[in-house]
Amino acid sequence: MPTYASLAGKRAVVLGGSRGIGRAIALRLAAEGAHVLVNYARSAEAAEQTAADCRALGVDADIVAGDVGDLDALGAVFDRVRAWGGLDVLVNNAARGLERPRPAIEQKPLHLHRTMDVNVFGPWQAIQFAAPMMEARGTGAIVNLLSPGAFHYMPDYSAVGVTKAALASLTMYMAVELAPRGIRVNAVSAGWVEGSEGEHSYRSEVSDRVRPHVPAGRNVQPEDIAAAVAWIASDEAPMLVGQTVHLDGGFADNAWRAVLG
Repeated sequence: MPTYASLAGKRAVVLGGSRGIGRAIALRLAAEGAHVLVNYARSAEAAEQTAADCRALGVDADIVAGDVGDLDALGAVFDRVRAWGGLDVLVNNAARGLERPRPAIEQKPLHLHRTMDVNVFGPWQAIQFAAPMMEARGTGAIVNLLSPGAFHYMPDYSAVGVTKAALASLTMYMAVELAPRGIRVNAVSAGWVEGSEGEHSYRSEVSDRVRPHVPAGRNVQPEDIAAAVAWIASDEAPMLVGQTVHLDGGFADNAWRAVLG
């Protein structure tokens, strides 16, 4: 049963929506009655499956190809959004950076630039494309997906962590500038997420090592993030502006005890 009636009939775009966290977000928004456009860069089959699963929930859903880190491709995505009927909810979930895990001092310029293109400039330009469409509809909600590496040091995570820290700052700036236009910008930063692309790309044993130190008793699941995104995007969070919801089951609060206890 839908939880947030205000999302029914809204039009949502999930950038990086084909798998993992993005897929869970797309499905949750669809379950709330929102029509969903699923963006993907490479996984057309996965994107189509996600869209089909959204349609099975009784909403309109489709896929749109486009590399978020390529301005021309991103512009084409939003041309499709306009033709699709406009936009009420934008989720910036597309990300990269774990393909070359290295300490910050050893990172390569090309990798850093490409990671910045997807993780910072992509969301920045996506918001620029989205804002006029949302303003024309009188309201809108934008949710940026962050990472604990933006706030805490994580070994071999520098490219992602630094770019996500920049996205956290962008969230604040965009929130202040867009709130007077009726558009709320916020972010979600999850702890270690089991079942995510990051879990498979980083270190396979991290889930088992983190779990005993999570006061809530388990690691974050993609569906937990999707639930937070749905709440933020709904009319139930009208005064949430420029904030980052930290969703980690208390892990960050317990980390020093785990190390020093």
